[in-house]
Amino acid sequence: MGLVEYSFGTGDGAPQDWVSEADLDLGGTGTADAVCLDFDGDGLLDDAMWDSDGDGRADRSVLDVGDEGRYFADASGAGVWDLELTAPEPAHELRWTDAAGAARSVPGDGGVPVDVDLDGDGDPDVAVIDTDGDSLVDVTVVRAGPGGRAAAIEVDERSDGRADVTLSDTDGDGRLDAVAR
Repeated sequence: MGLVEYSFGTGDGAPQDWVSEADLDLGGTGTADAVCLDFDGDGLLDDAMWDSDGDGRADRSVLDVGDEGRYFADASGAGVWDLELTAPEPAHELRWTDAAGAARSVPGDGGVPVDVDLDGDGDPDVAVIDTDGDSLVDVTVVRAGPGGRAAAIEVDERSDGRADVTLSDTDGDGRLDAVAR
């Protein structure tokens, strides 16, 4: 995701603004969307400022990240994270079998592309899409590199979670020029 802006305040005067590199994936997409910190002062980096909507600005404070996490919003905009919210509902799970035959899954909803970092380097390697809402990935866009163009598009025609057709750019000119079944 990149940078996340967030602020803290007491409600009396202007809050202190911060910008940090995202280093935690709370949205479950494989891309960092939150900043780890010690928000509650317990000496542990077990809290986070979370940009849950992907706009670059934290909209949730999460205390004790994990199963017992508590979620808060800054309703006043004064940097006072005092409005407790219910934990977000988990996203639907998208499932597929990658080109190497490995079963994969990521949180996501039908019709919305989900970027996935398969190799753990912080950059999305593929984007997966469930076009018909059955939780099986129908289209996988394979990236040529970090943030790069599509090197291939894999399509699941049989709706079994495995690509049947691959459109690929074999000569690296940015145009898909080969079809394999």
